[in-house]
Amino acid sequence: MPAASAAPERRTLVTALPLLLLATFAIAGGAAAANLAGQPKLIAAALALALGVVTLVMVARRLGLVVMWVGLALVSIMAGEMSSVSLGGQNGHLLYTDLVIGIGAVIACARNGLMIEVPRAPMLDRLWPLLGWCALTLIVASDPLTAVAELKEWMVAGVLGVGAVTAASDARRARLLLAAVALTGVMIAAGMIGVALTSPMGAPLAIMRKLVDLPWGRTNYLAGLLIVAIPVLLGLVGDAASRRGRFVCALGLVITMAGLAVSASKGAIVALAVGLLLTFGLSRRQTLAPRLIVLVVFGLATAMFVAGPLHQVIEMRLQTSALDYSAGERMDLYRLAWQQFLTHPVLGIGLNDFSVVSHRLHGLDTVPHNLEFGFLAELGLPGLLLVLAWVWAMGDGARRALRAAVTPRERSLALGLVAAFIAFAVHNQVESTLYGQQYKMILIVQAAAAWSIARAWEMRNAGAGAAPECQETLSSSRLRTRFSSGQTG
Repeated sequence: MPAASAAPERRTLVTALPLLLLATFAIAGGAAAANLAGQPKLIAAALALALGVVTLVMVARRLGLVVMWVGLALVSIMAGEMSSVSLGGQNGHLLYTDLVIGIGAVIACARNGLMIEVPRAPMLDRLWPLLGWCALTLIVASDPLTAVAELKEWMVAGVLGVGAVTAASDARRARLLLAAVALTGVMIAAGMIGVALTSPMGAPLAIMRKLVDLPWGRTNYLAGLLIVAIPVLLGLVGDAASRRGRFVCALGLVITMAGLAVSASKGAIVALAVGLLLTFGLSRRQTLAPRLIVLVVFGLATAMFVAGPLHQVIEMRLQTSALDYSAGERMDLYRLAWQQFLTHPVLGIGLNDFSVVSHRLHGLDTVPHNLEFGFLAELGLPGLLLVLAWVWAMGDGARRALRAAVTPRERSLALGLVAAFIAFAVHNQVESTLYGQQYKMILIVQAAAAWSIARAWEMRNAGAGAAPECQETLSSSRLRTRFSSGQTG
């Protein structure tokens, strides 16, 4: 990367993201003010709304409207559920992120005369056929509301993916989206740590019993989000051009790793370890900082569990009875999913309807805990092939970025993107985090940023333009609206 373009890029990153965080807290504060009574409720809501609007205007001037919109959608995950619609014993949840994404989409349509051209990108090109097949399987869904609710989450993620591809019009903006992913992970981890420390039963017992939940997500699911954010943070540490940037990213990395530790999620920790080992652990042409940080943080986490008050947690989680129970539960789910596939091999039983069928096992609705078995049962063989094609497209940008990286800093960033994808793929062999809307959103934004970075580096390497990568823009497939042009100050 040209040195002249690196410094302004990092300055934009460091000054804009705190403003985005402040806007998120303002919006969340407005939501919390709804629980107050009388005049204080109105005053608190008005002040929070005013602060949020002013801060968002400042963010938009630095990042551009569409980058601000995508970043706000990610960090608004913390606001949680807005409402739910109940029918037939099942709930369809609406989140504050739906509101943010919906408002952004309406503004984009209005500014372009109600006409929008969807950008071309591998993860989006593979997503639309998948969504079409999911809609087709609604005709055979055993619980249509559950299937529609899950399809809604995929569609929301698709809209955000369109915004992310549009926002990542060059490598600088792509890095900003990665920073938004990282910031969201830091906020989630900080929330989990706060829950553990304030638990009435004490932190060790809360962690041991896996009660480090947030209002909108359970512990294992939250751990799945963190193992995407942690490699991204590692990549940003290696890519940072200043000490301040490295320090900020390293501090966020410590928080997210601590959040993963208090989750005590075996699957997530193993998946992350595999991702980091196959990337930062084996690659030679990279900056030294990520490797050192990985060693230090894993060392501290090990000491916290082995020599600290949390040693009882790891003993309980790794004892033979606990491992046998976990494996036995999953084998029951896998057998049930295979039976459903044999009964419905083409259309499946309906999107996310495995959670309804699984009720017969232990009286609880649960997800399949395996990506392939789950979608094979729910969408049939054609649906599984469409899902796998989409998953490959989600990771291909990171692979291309690694191949196109030239400098050690670029290679460190690309390694972080590859590690995040590997962690996602490995973790979803034993968990089903992909069924959560928050996870879909973070994953597709990370993939869009990786694709944009890979494209910018490939164009530079091929000598496609004389301008620095910060001046590169998307081709004619770009979403051509004035809203998405990303006016920056």
